[in-house]
Amino acid sequence: MRVVIADDHRIVREGLRFMLSESPGVDIVAEAESGHELLELLDHTDVDVVLLDVRMPGMSGLDALEHLSATHPDLKVIILSMHDDVAYVRRAVELGASGYLLKSTSRDELERAIRVVHEGGAYVQGEVTKPLLAAMAGEVGDDEVPSLSPREREILQLVSNGRENKQIARELGISEATVKTHLKGIFSRLDVRSRAEAVAVGIRLGIIE
Repeated sequence: MRVVIADDHRIVREGLRFMLSESPGVDIVAEAESGHELLELLDHTDVDVVLLDVRMPGMSGLDALEHLSATHPDLKVIILSMHDDVAYVRRAVELGASGYLLKSTSRDELERAIRVVHEGGAYVQGEVTKPLLAAMAGEVGDDEVPSLSPREREILQLVSNGRENKQIARELGISEATVKTHLKGIFSRLDVRSRAEAVAVGIRLGIIE
């Protein structure tokens, strides 16, 4: 997995590089100290996952994420933040982030998050999930819970387990194109724009575990 670290603090970048230096299959291919620098290097660097600081001078991590969602829609982005503020988390998910971690996270959790999002899943650190779901609770009443077909629920559950489209297709014995069609339907019914957001809403509504 080819990973880029984007953070305006050198000591943070060095710390993350050290934390992941012995992680099998994880290769730190570049670093960026601003959102603008990140966008520039992605034009000529093959990357699988970006570890992106939420607050950077000039172009914030969320601003950079918005650009990446439009220009590199298949790129997996994990937001790193000092903040567990629900507003930050929700905005990051809405903009297409696949993961959200606090900078206090452990090496093991950081590595686990990278692997999960690389495989097509979503990862929000446990300390952040509870307040996020609590804040979202009650926004949709029981009579407004979207209706997903058994197959759509099955696919959404597999997405939450970190499966990518190809793996889902193989497990269910259907084509990858069919998986994509089901996902479009899921996104439409749940009124979301990303896999991470679909998983968060699915858990909140009790559609998946």
